[in-house]
Amino acid sequence: MTDQSLYDQKFMNSLSLSRKERERLMRRQAMLEAARAVFAEKGYANATLDEIAQRAEFGKGTLYNYFPGGKDELFFAVFEEVFAQFQTLIDAAFAPAASFREGFEAFVRASFAFFAQHHEVLLLVMRESQRMLLNPDPERAAFFQDQYDRVVQQLARHIQAAIDQGEVRPLPPEAVAHTILGNLHGIHMHLMLKACRHLPAQRQTLVDSEAAARFLCTLMLEGLLNPPKSENSL
Repeated sequence: MTDQSLYDQKFMNSLSLSRKERERLMRRQAMLEAARAVFAEKGYANATLDEIAQRAEFGKGTLYNYFPGGKDELFFAVFEEVFAQFQTLIDAAFAPAASFREGFEAFVRASFAFFAQHHEVLLLVMRESQRMLLNPDPERAAFFQDQYDRVVQQLARHIQAAIDQGEVRPLPPEAVAHTILGNLHGIHMHLMLKACRHLPAQRQTLVDSEAAARFLCTLMLEGLLNPPKSENSL
């Protein structure tokens, strides 16, 4: 699902709200977008609430009205939104598909397009989530583990449905979901590291989302080995 589609969905959902509630929702979203930009540029440790407030064009006191936990709460809210968008992307790819192959190919294409469009924020997610998972504070580690588990479960449900239909071999669906997400992550990191060696203006053209999607679909659906030659072809 594109950002425009997500915006349209949020807009339709907001029509039932009062004007005051819609305005509050719009302010909160503006704060989250400002926080995403600042965290992506500076990282969590170097970002300040003053800079986020300035970017959002609100006073710092107003930010505390919406996010009483300050920078920490904003940071986790940004991550929740990114993971929620990815969960929406999964259902948007698989739900209308006529087959698992069709849904999987749509999911992989949408994933790489999403990564390319939000690469700075996703690099932040990858970097900070690893740091938080190793954090001695169990609540912080549990937060990121829970977000990732939600994505795994979302994808595993579609894999299980394909297993039930006989389209996919009866492998553990959560393990398959982990494998798919791990490959998505690995290929995206390879593309980003390759792109980081070039100027920012050149990076987007170097990240060929469609080619990456074709590669992963071939690898996951067809495997590495060529089919054995039949006796008739000898």
